[in-house]
Amino acid sequence: MGNIEAESEFNEKLIEQGNGIGFGLCQWSYERRTKLERYGTDINHQLNFLWAELTGEISDTGASLEWIDKSGYLSRNKFITGDGSVEDLTAAMCFCWERPNAAVAHLERRQSSANKYLQQFTGVTGVDSANSQSEAITVEATNYEVVKGSEKEGDALFGRRYRLTISDNQGNALDISQLHCLFDITKTIQMEPNLSVITVYNLNVKTENVIIASGKRITVEAGYEGSQFGLIFDGDIIQCINSRDDGTTCKLEIIALDSDRAINFDIANFSIVRGQTQRDIVEHMSNVVTNPVDLGSISQKLSGQKLSRGKVVFGKASDYYRQIAKSNDLQFYMDDGSINLISMDDLPEGEIFDLSSKSGLIGTPEQSTYGINGKCLLNPQIKLNSLIHVDNKLVRAKRIELSGSSVSPVGGISTSVAGVRNKIIAEAKQICDDPNIQYSQEYRGQTVGGIKYWDCSSFAKHCYEVAGLSIVDITGPQYNQVKNEGGKFISQSEAQPGDLVFWGKGDACHHIAIYAGDGYVYAARGRDGKAPADQVAYHALYGEPEFGRPKCLIDADGGNIPTCNSTTDTGSDEYDSQGLFRALDKDGIYRVISMHYVGDTRGNDWYINFETIDQLGGAIASVSN
Repeated sequence: MGNIEAESEFNEKLIEQGNGIGFGLCQWSYERRTKLERYGTDINHQLNFLWAELTGEISDTGASLEWIDKSGYLSRNKFITGDGSVEDLTAAMCFCWERPNAAVAHLERRQSSANKYLQQFTGVTGVDSANSQSEAITVEATNYEVVKGSEKEGDALFGRRYRLTISDNQGNALDISQLHCLFDITKTIQMEPNLSVITVYNLNVKTENVIIASGKRITVEAGYEGSQFGLIFDGDIIQCINSRDDGTTCKLEIIALDSDRAINFDIANFSIVRGQTQRDIVEHMSNVVTNPVDLGSISQKLSGQKLSRGKVVFGKASDYYRQIAKSNDLQFYMDDGSINLISMDDLPEGEIFDLSSKSGLIGTPEQSTYGINGKCLLNPQIKLNSLIHVDNKLVRAKRIELSGSSVSPVGGISTSVAGVRNKIIAEAKQICDDPNIQYSQEYRGQTVGGIKYWDCSSFAKHCYEVAGLSIVDITGPQYNQVKNEGGKFISQSEAQPGDLVFWGKGDACHHIAIYAGDGYVYAARGRDGKAPADQVAYHALYGEPEFGRPKCLIDADGGNIPTCNSTTDTGSDEYDSQGLFRALDKDGIYRVISMHYVGDTRGNDWYINFETIDQLGGAIASVSN
């Protein structure tokens, strides 16, 4: 059973992924598969065929005796009579009958599963766990739960399946699948770690203490029986919080981040010779950084122009990834520990997943500004940057909202407002991405020796000027302008990209930045220990700043809303009042840019909320790094 579980997880209809060669419980291939299919492929036929190959009792199966006696393993006679330990029996079946060339590392998973079933059916184990002296518990190779009373019919969406494991730095793992677990996982196509909040109920005190003290990594696999099952989260544990819902119900809340170390802490320090492409830089950097990462989807655009001279790379790896993405008009994001640099003009790899009520679509998808938002049953085959097909007849059209003071239609925020704020952010981002920008109060606003210098207040003033807005210079007067000249201070939850962020009050205000959204800012910030080039950057909020909106930005937010039958005097398509939001993709093809997994292993929740954009022009207007 350990061997069969390792091969197919007891799915008699499983076809080997990729090449499609293997089939069935034991993944028969080539001539053996042909003989099986000639005999029959249901569960009874496969078990009869398996017995015939092991024993030589052919009968009408058409099989052949496939056992090969090999030195170091049990003979066929000892195997048939069970003369050996469960480890020896498992190894003999693996190497003498099933996979003569299988790697030894592959055997450990099979033996672990075999011991699990031996214990399950006899109450004893084959050998002591290799981790029996540690505080952790050894995880079985495969362990999943099926909802009571559910059925399995091929890939029909019956029979939930899941596995949650927690491991320490030494790889010792604890399987918590049999407990009541909730998971809430968010993934986006932005340059930020993916977040998961996993709640485990009623752990015993010893196990809870082990997780809090030693748990470093958590993985979540979920879906349904059949091919619709796989990994949905793999990340580092950041915090564990134990609490009680009531007098008898204890819970442990585990907060974890995927790719946090890669995005926020990885440092690159190497040099490369001339003739290398940017793809070469990405590949090398992913291997030599503090925490190496795998390569995901990397655009072919990076394989073009070669460096005319050597280059030294030193600094945060994510800053270099972002600069490479910016200079090549790519999108940079991380998913399950892999780095992705994609072009929105390119079609993603893999097939388009057709989403309908028969394949898991829940309710009615709704049109958004740039695509559609919807909900479907939990499906790990739907990933970030994958394409889905939804029949547009199933989509509810976006409703035009009317403002309280005007009958002019606006699609969320007006296009003129979005244009002003987008210009502020675009300029701030361009400056922070430019390698020829440095921080200096002495040379603020000047270009010396090919290097442009900014400090915090001149940086903010310049970005506003590019968008056609005027604010004063120097942090103290900038704060007082918001306070005394028609501006207003707002909470962080009310802040929008383009608003100002202040540290200190009044004349004592010592720093200003431009809010980028999602808890990040663009700023020119003098910092001890940081190179001048690294002080003009995109970084997370810190401390307890105030958020301000000057009067000029308030006026831009509230004025010049275009009517239905006219445009602004700019004549630009960007301000076209007809473009309140995009039309639905004519073919119903949408690219996934955000996913929110919600699951309850003993409740009703088992779904994904997804956001998409359509493929018009390949733009990704609703997402920003």
